[in-house]
Amino acid sequence: MKPIQLVICDIDNTLVPKHHNVTPRAQTCINQLKKKGIGFGLASGRSIDQLHILEEMWNIQCEILIGLNGSEIYDGIAGTTESLYSMEPEWIRQCLEIMAPFPCNPTLGRNGVAYVRSLDQNVSSSAAFVKNKVLPHVVKDDSEFWQQPAAKIGFRVRAEDMEAIEKRVAEYPMSGFVGFKTENTMFEFCNAKASKGALLLKFCQNHHIDTESVWAFGDMTNDISMLQVAGVGVCMLNGSEDAKAAADLITEKSVEDEGWADFVEKHILAKLD
Repeated sequence: MKPIQLVICDIDNTLVPKHHNVTPRAQTCINQLKKKGIGFGLASGRSIDQLHILEEMWNIQCEILIGLNGSEIYDGIAGTTESLYSMEPEWIRQCLEIMAPFPCNPTLGRNGVAYVRSLDQNVSSSAAFVKNKVLPHVVKDDSEFWQQPAAKIGFRVRAEDMEAIEKRVAEYPMSGFVGFKTENTMFEFCNAKASKGALLLKFCQNHHIDTESVWAFGDMTNDISMLQVAGVGVCMLNGSEDAKAAADLITEKSVEDEGWADFVEKHILAKLD
């Protein structure tokens, strides 16, 4: 096994349960990785601005942040942020059309505002988790969603509808954008060029990091590209079946039982001592 240069992980339901703070145990693992000269990064559906807030809240410093499922990247080594891909207004309109048969609450972030159909508990929890830096706005009409480009659009759905949603999306003639499950009750669409894996590869190439020396952690479909680019891709025990199939390893414990910290302690840090 090659020496590890970088550990990067998804946040919700990988590093922490959704809308939870990092535990002291996980924070200790991150600090120990850093002391060993191993870089650390986060890859999330959240924006780079929100990820910087979490860095501050959790008292960690990241070499790389991948935001909005691969639409933007913060390079902590170079000190630069890039927004690379967005959804065209017509694509956003088509997403609403695709999801029309299913009860759902669309969510779209644009210029610090979260456009939603209703101010439900999930929207309120998300806003509170990032200290109200994202202001919810309940639309009067769905056309507000596609008035301008945006990085992505997500739909909070019923878990029992997910299989039918994935089938409908697979049959829809999409051009330029893609859709995927990011939670058991969340389905998102973004530019087809955007992916966590593509931006991880870009970062590694820019800094001459061998991808074989990267360990990546995730739990859902939107993490697969990152798990495949990394030398070692690890899926959480609580992960989706497609993410598990794409991974090299699966954690012994779920996110609820601090599966990430448990794995890092046993399979990375213990072998560095």
